[in-house]
Amino acid sequence: MGGDPTADPSSAYFIDADHPYAAAAASALTSHRSRSKWSHLSSLAVPDPLPASAVAAVPLLLRRRPHVALSFHLFATRRLLPSGSPPPLLLSVSAAHVAAASRLRRAAISLLSSAARHYPHSQIFAALAATYRRFASAPFVFDLLLLAYLRSRRDALAAASVARRILAAGAHPLPSTSAALLRSLPSAAAALDMYREIYTRPSSRINSQLLPTVHTFNSLLLAFYREGKCDVFKVVLQEMDRYSCVHNVCTYNIRMAAYCDSKEVEKARGLWDEMVEGGIQPDVPAYNTMISGYCGVGEVGMAEEMFKDMEMGGIDPSVTTFEWLVRGHCRVGDIDAAMLVRADMSRRGFQMAAEVVEEVVNVLCQKKRVKEALGVLKEEMRKEEFVPSRECYEVLIRELCEQGEVEVAMRLQAEMAGMGFKVGSEVYCAFVCAYEKAEDYEMAEKLRKELSVISIQDG
Repeated sequence: MGGDPTADPSSAYFIDADHPYAAAAASALTSHRSRSKWSHLSSLAVPDPLPASAVAAVPLLLRRRPHVALSFHLFATRRLLPSGSPPPLLLSVSAAHVAAASRLRRAAISLLSSAARHYPHSQIFAALAATYRRFASAPFVFDLLLLAYLRSRRDALAAASVARRILAAGAHPLPSTSAALLRSLPSAAAALDMYREIYTRPSSRINSQLLPTVHTFNSLLLAFYREGKCDVFKVVLQEMDRYSCVHNVCTYNIRMAAYCDSKEVEKARGLWDEMVEGGIQPDVPAYNTMISGYCGVGEVGMAEEMFKDMEMGGIDPSVTTFEWLVRGHCRVGDIDAAMLVRADMSRRGFQMAAEVVEEVVNVLCQKKRVKEALGVLKEEMRKEEFVPSRECYEVLIRELCEQGEVEVAMRLQAEMAGMGFKVGSEVYCAFVCAYEKAEDYEMAEKLRKELSVISIQDG
């Protein structure tokens, strides 16, 4: 048998290409015209039971016609197998090999994802490995199994186990597959450990096409950035240098974002200048990162300069660009400039996020421009996606009461209750003060008693 498990009748991976049904099915699908071949296939006598070794042999015999082989897989699962039963693993991996060898990546991932719903990853990997040579399959079929767990099953731990099996077999995942795996792992430490398993194994000699790429290192940088462990960047950057891997715009974006988050905007600007001088064109996220950094430290003028540079460079700003400019102007108290940016957003068809709207409303109320704030709220509420928070209502109600607009405040409070928000003590106090100013002491006393009852219940 030459050690080939697919040729050994006693093996679980035996593929019987000489079985009468396999030969007849393959002949029907290759010898008849398109319109009649499936009818002819349906008319074939099917032995009972039909061995998995015979069904799996049909894709093998049809491997030169991959689309027909994949159609047979679908035919077999619907017409040859008991209703509700999973397709035999041997059939699924046979079809996956045919798809992989023909570079039909999506089809192969779909087949392996389906198999993953019924069989453990160790069993699927073993079946792929045992049948690999018989199908003259593509080496990246194992990468496709890993991707099947990442994309369809969203099971990073199973994908990591598949990666370790690939390494144990003396192979390496493709750089793009490795990068996807690193991004999916539950922690940055796990991602770094997996990187070391893949790329720093002792006495491993890796094909240059399998070496880590900038995307590999960006995945690591992003993992540490999300956990706020930017001090570990130096470890990743040292690895980049070891492989002479050049930064791209994403690498700079992550590093600049880390500096901006820690209010070190000048260091971020230094990276920006280095990037531009190196001939790397900034993209929308790069501009947004710097604009957010400048707005975060109150240098809104510099943020506006970045915005102008962005538009002059022919790069269209995103909704995030405008939101940061609105927030930046709000935080330095320049509500008029914030409103101008908001108007520009609206003209371009952008809609502010709820937290940005609330920031605008809050600053307008601080500036005693409560009617404008109420107008902003009502305008945004006409857009289906926007729902004000309880805090947003309370800010408006307090300011309306402060300005003696008690009736408007009461209507807003009724609307707030209709949204399911409870009235807090601060709102009650605002109404009490408003009624006392209006010398309506009876209503003030009534609300004071209601507040005391609520306080007792809350206590």
